[in-house]
Amino acid sequence: MKPIRLEMHFFGPFEEESIDFDSIKDSMFLISGKTGSGKTMIFDAITYALYGTLSTSDRMEGSVRSQFAADGDVSRVKLTFEIRGRQYTIERTLSYQKEGRKTPVPPKAVIFNEDGEVLEGSINGVKNKVLDIIKLDADQFRQILILPQGEFKRLLVSSSESKQEILRTLFRTERFVHFELRLNELKKEKLRDIELVESRIEELFNTLSAGGDSDLEALISAEYPTTGRRIETIDEIQNSLGVKKKNLDAALEKLKENTNVLRETIHAKDRHNQQVEKLLLTKKELQQHEERAPQIEELETAVKNYKKVRTIEYELRSEKDLDRQKETLKERINTLDHQYKEMEAAGETLQKTLDRLEEYKEVYKKNVRWINATERFIEDARYADLDSTLAKKEEEKTRLDAENENRMAELEAVQKENDSIEWHHEESEKLRDEKAYSESESGKIREQIEKEKKNAEYDEKKNILQKEINTLNKKLEETEAETAQKRESVSSMYSSEDKAHIEHLVVHLAEGQPCPVCQQTVGILPETQEYLSEEDEAEFKRLETKKQNLKNELDDAKKNLGIIMGILGSMERHDIKALEENLKAALDHQTDLQVRIEEGNKRYARKKQLEAEVSKLQSSINENKLQLNNVTNSVEQLKSLKADFEAQTQFENQADFEREFHTRRDKVNRYEIQQQEADRKKQHHNEQKSRLEENRESSQKQLAEIEEHLSKVTPVINDFIKDNDSGDRESLLAVIKNTAIESDEQQIKAYYTQKDILKSRITDLEGVLESAETIPLEEEKEKLSQLESEVETGTNDNARLSAKIHHNETIKEKITDFASRHEAELGEVNELVELVNAVSGKNEQKVSLERFVLTYYLDRILYIANVRLLEMTSHRYELRRSTGRSNRKTGLDIEVFDFYNNRARHISSLSGGETFQASLTLALALNEALQQESGGISLDTMLIDEGFGTLDPETLDMAISTLIELQTSGKMVGIISHVEELKERMENILEVKAVNERSTANFR
Repeated sequence: MKPIRLEMHFFGPFEEESIDFDSIKDSMFLISGKTGSGKTMIFDAITYALYGTLSTSDRMEGSVRSQFAADGDVSRVKLTFEIRGRQYTIERTLSYQKEGRKTPVPPKAVIFNEDGEVLEGSINGVKNKVLDIIKLDADQFRQILILPQGEFKRLLVSSSESKQEILRTLFRTERFVHFELRLNELKKEKLRDIELVESRIEELFNTLSAGGDSDLEALISAEYPTTGRRIETIDEIQNSLGVKKKNLDAALEKLKENTNVLRETIHAKDRHNQQVEKLLLTKKELQQHEERAPQIEELETAVKNYKKVRTIEYELRSEKDLDRQKETLKERINTLDHQYKEMEAAGETLQKTLDRLEEYKEVYKKNVRWINATERFIEDARYADLDSTLAKKEEEKTRLDAENENRMAELEAVQKENDSIEWHHEESEKLRDEKAYSESESGKIREQIEKEKKNAEYDEKKNILQKEINTLNKKLEETEAETAQKRESVSSMYSSEDKAHIEHLVVHLAEGQPCPVCQQTVGILPETQEYLSEEDEAEFKRLETKKQNLKNELDDAKKNLGIIMGILGSMERHDIKALEENLKAALDHQTDLQVRIEEGNKRYARKKQLEAEVSKLQSSINENKLQLNNVTNSVEQLKSLKADFEAQTQFENQADFEREFHTRRDKVNRYEIQQQEADRKKQHHNEQKSRLEENRESSQKQLAEIEEHLSKVTPVINDFIKDNDSGDRESLLAVIKNTAIESDEQQIKAYYTQKDILKSRITDLEGVLESAETIPLEEEKEKLSQLESEVETGTNDNARLSAKIHHNETIKEKITDFASRHEAELGEVNELVELVNAVSGKNEQKVSLERFVLTYYLDRILYIANVRLLEMTSHRYELRRSTGRSNRKTGLDIEVFDFYNNRARHISSLSGGETFQASLTLALALNEALQQESGGISLDTMLIDEGFGTLDPETLDMAISTLIELQTSGKMVGIISHVEELKERMENILEVKAVNERSTANFR
């Protein structure tokens, strides 16, 4: 991953800043600036853009929002980076508390590809996408690509437990722990399954049902040596229960037949008694119904009167409604007459206003023409402050002329110095190539030296293993001889464990009958056997165990010897002393080349600096000339604008003109508003007057129609009252309003219908019954109840017996199935136990699978780191893994071996500069080892924050050379430091300056 461009908005001390890394791609650069200027904030911005977190784990997101950001300003970072030949851009905004809002504004994130297409637009989506692209999480990124201030030496000085977490995260070895845990869980599950099967077989057998038979209960509670014997017992129980069920079925069938005959007899008699009771109830109901006759007669009279009045219902209701409408219309006509008189008076007042506006119309038209002719001088911003702008432009033109003359003189002096410096690119590249080749050769020599040291260790291990094999062979022969001697001293070949099986088999043998095991015909029964004593058995077991352990140890030793012989057989051997002499000569040659390279670098750096100054001055002069030309053109344009303004407006001052313009425009606007309002009122007055006239005419017409209708309805009502002597109009309306008439008619009809039904029902029942007396049933029902109880008891007994037989058959099937699975699972569990012991460290080496992998990675990292550390410390210090006590949380401690004192030292005994050297080489080694291990991870950048101030000049030179070596291999290396010497050595410097707490960053 290489940064291409970084943009920061209200991030830390940066308000609006953009840093272009593309110009120094594949180079080393220094970030320089005063303390607190915001150098580390650049690393924070890169880390935050990628992961939404900062470059150090002890700082929070809220600490990097600019203190000078306003409430509405958004803090954000935007990073464009390149990885594996493709570019991506991430933009993130910080969360912040906005005034007036209870909850903080949430952060946002989005990632684009090089075509500008949005790949993800959510916080979690961007997080997962970055992990997919870079293959590192935030902690791994800080450990490998960014070495932040305060965390630089974290891996070096951390405890063994902390290193385990770091290495486990980087190299993802937690999968081995998960594998071990899963194996242990699987082993426990398998063992539980086997125990469960055995206990389940016993539990199932104990749940057999004996059907209440004591002899069968005894069979179930007895002990059985095998599952096969249990299955035979189940068959015996089932046969006995089957006979019992057959007898119970026959008795139950006879009892059900007698019960059905008695039930039919009782049912016939009960049906007769129900009909007698129904006849008595119906006669009583008819008597009660006829008692309602007087009430029905009153309802019939009311219904008759209602129907007579209904003949004039329309006339009664119409007369009442017409009287009400007549009074309403009279009131409405009076109101409309009053409103019409008021409307005529308002019309006269409105006409006077229109006449006054017409008198002012000519003045209005004159003002409109003047405004249209001069309006452009108000809208054009160029006329707002024309005199002041013209004076400023003339002053700027004079200043630019003077600046241009000074820069021309400065450019001539810089070009002269640049021409005097000689530097040849071919010569510099030749020296660098020669040094790189020499370093490569010295690295190969070091590898050969290390291999020879390792081969010497293998030689020693081979001799030890050969001696161990000879010793084990001798012990094995002695054990076999002791076993043979013991076997000759005893007379029997059968142990006490075989006794029960042998005697059980003899009981089932008979002369002339087939053997139940091998099916061969038995000729002669075996005689009484002799068996081993418990002491003899224990001794034989001890000897067999000892012999098996010796064989296992011998196999392991032979396997290890074969591995070492294979390693040594493929190795080419060298003389260590000759290799060390060659290495010293190569290192001396590299030192000489480095001196010559540095001299060339100084000349090249100065020449590049002068060329940059020339380019900068030329660019400044060209820009100055362009700016001068623009200013001259502006002066001419401003003078032309002033002349045009004075000619058109007849005003010399813009302010006087604007006041006159606004005064006339206000008068025009007021006239237009008054004219529009008067026209609107005139139209509204005419519309209202027209509506009033229409309403008066319509109301008078309706009143005449109502009076005509009343003249027809009233005589009809008067005639009805006179003919029927029915009282006044209110009493007639009360009769019509009776809403219960329909219900009264239904009651009358229902009364006569129900009376006919009851009489018909009595006639039918008297025709069916032979007598009206009830028949007694108590004695027969009591006998039926007794029979039904006996049937229910027999049915329940039969059902329970059937369920027990079925239950026993199910138990037999389950026991048979469990027995067949038990034997196969037992073999799998034994193999699994051996695998678990090997992975979890219960082996000869006492090393678990993950611990073995972690120590391998740490040894590999230390080997890579020591190549650089030995060179930096003049072959004094070497990092080594401590070989002390090892368990899951130890064994990863790092110590330093001091070749000057020929002993190991604790890492804390190193000085500040030595600690920095060790930390730097370890970080570079971790970077390299991880990239070798994970091919999908692209580690093209390293950013280092501080630490160089503790180094002496020689060590500093060595550290810089190491980083230059990284840079030449294609990495971008960035350093934050206050060391002045680094500024002189670095070709690319990102200078961070702070003014009034606001910072800027520019390459120079």
